[in-house]
Amino acid sequence: MAGYQGEDTVQLIKDAADIAEIIGEHVSLKRAGTNLKGLCPFHSEKTPSFTVNPERKTYHCFGCGEGGDAISFMMNFHRLSFAEALKELARKYQIPLPEKPLNPQELEKAQKREALHVANEKAAELFHQLLLSDPGAQKAREYLGKRGIPEEITKEFRLGFAPDSWNFLVNALPKQKITTEAAKEAGLIVPRDNSGFYDRFRNRVMFPIIGLTGRVVAFGGRILDDGQPKYMNSPESPVFDKSRTLFGLYQNREHIRQAKNCLVVEGNFDLLSLVVHGVRNVVAPLGTALTQAHIRSLRGYTDEVILLFDGDQAGLKAAMRSVPLFLSEQVTARIAVLPDAHDPDTFVREFGREGLSKHLEAAMPLPEFVFDKLVAQYGSSVAGKTKIVAELQELIKAIGDQHLQRTLFVSHFAKKLGLTPQQLLEGVITPPSAHSQAARPTASPGKDEAALPMKQRQLLEFLLAYPEYLPAFLDAGLEEIIMNQFGLAILLLLKKQPDLSGGAEQLLEFATGPERSFISRMLISAPSHSEEMREQLAQGMLGWLSTVRLKAKQERLTQQSGEARQTQNAQLEIELMTKKIQMNKPLHS
Repeated sequence: MAGYQGEDTVQLIKDAADIAEIIGEHVSLKRAGTNLKGLCPFHSEKTPSFTVNPERKTYHCFGCGEGGDAISFMMNFHRLSFAEALKELARKYQIPLPEKPLNPQELEKAQKREALHVANEKAAELFHQLLLSDPGAQKAREYLGKRGIPEEITKEFRLGFAPDSWNFLVNALPKQKITTEAAKEAGLIVPRDNSGFYDRFRNRVMFPIIGLTGRVVAFGGRILDDGQPKYMNSPESPVFDKSRTLFGLYQNREHIRQAKNCLVVEGNFDLLSLVVHGVRNVVAPLGTALTQAHIRSLRGYTDEVILLFDGDQAGLKAAMRSVPLFLSEQVTARIAVLPDAHDPDTFVREFGREGLSKHLEAAMPLPEFVFDKLVAQYGSSVAGKTKIVAELQELIKAIGDQHLQRTLFVSHFAKKLGLTPQQLLEGVITPPSAHSQAARPTASPGKDEAALPMKQRQLLEFLLAYPEYLPAFLDAGLEEIIMNQFGLAILLLLKKQPDLSGGAEQLLEFATGPERSFISRMLISAPSHSEEMREQLAQGMLGWLSTVRLKAKQERLTQQSGEARQTQNAQLEIELMTKKIQMNKPLHS
C-alpha cells in the first residue's frame, strides 16, 4: 500500500476542497461577516465559537483551540490517518493521487484499516446478494415482508442475510480475498477453542452499519428464530466505535438537517419502519445507551433531538440516563413516550405518519419529563423532596459552567418543589471537575505566547498572512528582535515553508500544540488587505524593524563603550562612540 503525500497533490486537494462544504456536512454553519460560525464538534459549548474561513480554507475554535484545514478536520472528526483523509477528499473532488511509500508504522496502520473496510464491504455485498436472490434466504425475505420493509428500502440500506451455517463466511474468505486476520478483527468470524474459526452471524437479517465516510464499518444482525441474543452487533474495531456511531445517520443526515430535528429510536427495525412511512429524520444507537459522542455528532445536523421511547420501564430509565448528556452538550431535547404495548414500529404502522406527527407535538422537554417522573416516584413529602433534590443535583452538575442555563434550571425546579434556589443547590459541588468533558476549559494563549510583545505578535501575524514578505523582514533584522521562545518557534516554522507564495495554511501540516492553535486562530481572524494596503503595512513594519534594530545596535555600542572606559582603553572607546554618532544620523535625518 502507498500513501498520498506528494506536496503538489496535497496542495491541489487543499485548493479544490471546499472547507465550508466539508465541515458544513457535520456542523450547522451560519454566516458571520466573511466567516462562518457554528457549535464546535470537538467540545461542549452553547455559544458558537467554532469559526470557518472559506477564503483561507481554515477553521479554528476559540473555545478549545482546535484548528486546521480540510485535511485535519477529516482526520480529527472521522478519526482518519493523513493518507485516509487525503484519499477521501481526493475521491470527493475527483483528483488522481500519485503514490508515495509510507513509513513502516503508517503502512501497518493504513493496511489494517483498509483491510477491515474491505472485509466489511465484501461481507456486506455477500449478505445483500444472498438476501435478494438466494433460495435459502426466502424466510428472511418473508420476515422483512411481514415487518413491512419493501425492496427499495432493503436496497438503500443494503440489508442482507447471514445463512444458518457455521462456516459460510469462513469458506467464502479465500474467494473474496479477505484475510482471516481482517475477518477476525472485524468481528465477522470467531476463533474456535481448538483450532479454526466459525461465523459470528448465523441465521440473521443483517444491517450494515455505515460510517459517515460512506463505508461499512460493522454489522447488526437480527435472529430469525427464537435463538439468543435476538440482536447482535459487531465488536468494536479500529474502524468501529459504537459509542460514536449511529445507525441511519449516514443515510438520513440530509433529511435531519432539513427537518431541524432528529428522532432517536432504540431499534433498527423501528428506524426502518419510520423510513418506510416517510419519516427520514431518525437515527438509532447500536445496542448501547446514548452517549455524549452520539449527541455531539447529532449537534452538527440539528437544533433539537426528540427521544421516541417505549413506555416500558427500560425506556424510561434510558430517558433519565440521557438527561445529563443533553444538558452537558447544551442540546435541546424532548421526549415522546409511546402508549403501552407500542414501539415506534407498531405505532407508525397503526397510526401512520400523521398520527406520529401529532404524538410528537406533545413531546415534553426532557428535564420536565424527568422531574415529573421523580415526583411520581418519590411523592411530595419532605422525605420525597429530599430524594428528588438529590437526583436533581446530578443534573445541575451536568450543566457545567453555563451560568444562565444553570440559574434558570435551578430557579424553575426550586419553585416547582416549593424551595428556594439555595435549598435546591445545597450540597452541590458547583465547580465542575478538572477532567469533566462537560466543562472543557476555554483555551487561552500559552505562557510563552502571552509573553510575546504586541508589536512582535503583529509582525508574525502579518507574515503568517503574507509569508512572501519574510525575506525582506529577515533582511531588516527580524531575528534580532524576536527573543521570546514562542515567537522563535513561529518564525522557525515560517522559515521552513517550502513555498512562501503558498500561504501559511501549509504550516498547519507541520505545526503542533500552541503553535498550531496560534496559526489557525490567526488565519481565521486576520483581515484580507488589498495589494496596495498590504504593501503600505509591510513598509511601515519594515521601517519599525529598521529603527528598533538600529537602536539595539546603538545600545550595544553604548554598553561596549562603557566597558572600554572601565578598562581604560581610550582608543576603543573613541572608535565605538564614532560608530554610534554615525548611526545616529539616520535617526535624526
